[in-house]
Amino acid sequence: MSKTAYATPVDDQDSWRQADHSHLLPAHLVAFLQGGVSVTLCARSVAGRPVIGVGVACRVRDMAELRVLLSQGANLPLVEAVRHGSALAATFTRARDHRSIQLKTLRARLGDAAPDDHGEAARQSAILAEELMELGYTRLQAEAYAGCHATDLISLVFRPERVFTQTPGPGAGAELER
Repeated sequence: MSKTAYATPVDDQDSWRQADHSHLLPAHLVAFLQGGVSVTLCARSVAGRPVIGVGVACRVRDMAELRVLLSQGANLPLVEAVRHGSALAATFTRARDHRSIQLKTLRARLGDAAPDDHGEAARQSAILAEELMELGYTRLQAEAYAGCHATDLISLVFRPERVFTQTPGPGAGAELER
């Protein structure tokens, strides 16, 4: 296992401040979101209870709109929550250093998967699996965790309204503001 410098919330804040903000999402963040990270999705059920889901990949359109790809069958409570208008929090975490960015929105919608989404989901899942193996996971463990075997991919589409650093360390949870 190679030695890796760990990310910090201060790194996230510095990168955000130095970024070109001519688009809603700066280029470094778009690259991170599409770079083979784990995706955890959180919403609230109609009964007001928290529900969690797992995405397999993210695609960013026009540096502003996210399409998180997920298995519909494996995420039914989350899909129902979004269908009924729940707000959404999506946390993207890189395995090798725990860098984590959370995006929040009050509105998200469900969409179909595009014809090339399966290939992109497989690409991003393979990156995550490789990182996990570098950290000591067996191939079987890494592919079980990161593998994209879904045949029922759908997309969760939203424009982030708020961005937070969730990277562990002093400053975690801080909002990254323009």
